[in-house]
Amino acid sequence: MAAQSRVAGAARGALGRLRRAGGNVALGLIDQALLSGSAFVLTIVLANVLDINSFGQFSIAWSFSILIEAVFLRGLFDDGLPATAHRIPKSLWSQLRLGLYLSSLLVSAVLGLLLVIAGLVIGAVGSVAGGLVIATGLAIPAVRLQSMFRRICYLDGRLPRAVVSSLTYCAVLVVSAGLMIAFKLTGAAAAMACIAISAALAGSLLLAHTSDLAWPQTRIFRGSLRRLFRNGRWFVATSFTYWIGSIGLIPVCGFLIGLDASASLRILLLAFAPLSQFCATMFSVRLPEIAAELRAGRRSAVAAAARENAVLLGSIALAYGATVVLLGQRMLALVIHGQSYEVGTGSIALMGTAMALDAVWLGLALPLFATGRPQRFMLSRIAGLVALCCVLPLAAEAWQVMGAVVAMVASSAASVIVVVLTNSVREKT
Repeated sequence: MAAQSRVAGAARGALGRLRRAGGNVALGLIDQALLSGSAFVLTIVLANVLDINSFGQFSIAWSFSILIEAVFLRGLFDDGLPATAHRIPKSLWSQLRLGLYLSSLLVSAVLGLLLVIAGLVIGAVGSVAGGLVIATGLAIPAVRLQSMFRRICYLDGRLPRAVVSSLTYCAVLVVSAGLMIAFKLTGAAAAMACIAISAALAGSLLLAHTSDLAWPQTRIFRGSLRRLFRNGRWFVATSFTYWIGSIGLIPVCGFLIGLDASASLRILLLAFAPLSQFCATMFSVRLPEIAAELRAGRRSAVAAAARENAVLLGSIALAYGATVVLLGQRMLALVIHGQSYEVGTGSIALMGTAMALDAVWLGLALPLFATGRPQRFMLSRIAGLVALCCVLPLAAEAWQVMGAVVAMVASSAASVIVVVLTNSVREKT
């Protein structure tokens, strides 16, 4: 009965918070819908115009760009930002903003330059992959600039600016992709170049808001970066273990099974991209709010917020997964022609299960991300990684792409079980 009361209370609390944050959530959903919609359309176009091996190469390059941007750079600079920002007066946030722009752009530019050099070397030895590596290197700092601009918009509560940035990205992507097809430059490198150009122009909108920036004092700059990097190693580690068990499987499938398997897994992930983007929206919108609420909060407040978010995101994920199982295969058949991808109803159902479990995990983890303590969830991600390593080799050999998705389910289930157990022990102590 007590457990049922807690779940019912969590559901009521989640709905109440959603109603109160309605304006920001709506703008956040529009923002994420623009980005995920453009990514969906671009992926569908590439799946049709590229041969399956070229699309597999693009998918692998895309997965590694996600590793650099969404795992490493976002873990260092973005995920701990709300907790860090709310530790300094808002009058100093203008210094924090410029410091973050400069430092994150510098780090991403160095990483991008290394990739460009590697691409030149690869091209010099006669490999056609060199151009794709160069384009990926150019995309890294461009995407970082756009991501940092949007993250600061969410922190400041100025979501209309983020929506304008995403609209700019979509418009430029449509034009550049259209030119790519018109001039018959339909290759993986050209597609990545379209992403780089679009992100650079979308991120450059920060130049229209220079009045919100101020040159950072050394003390403020060093203190904020020190706090971000101190917690960032845990954010990076947590995100990295998640990447291995989801997007990171794209290159692993390419190695274990073949490029066609990488392409098929990318299509499967694409079918659930709207759900991932919705969860990302809720994370981005709720993170600053929860950080402010829980700054001096009690442990019980953290636990209650975790249950509310887990119920909300888990319920939405289940509903979305059921819809995709019923309609997903027919919808993919309507938009993808001329290529044969290994995407069956069983694989879609398993992917829906994995994504629902991930949504529950994210809901449970959100309050501790807000308070800058992601290390408490590392144990759960390590458990998921162990499960993945145990299941993947045998499952992939037996069932190919479906086996890889089975390994994703095992990983997500292990993570959720461990985090629920550790939370129960923590609440009792």
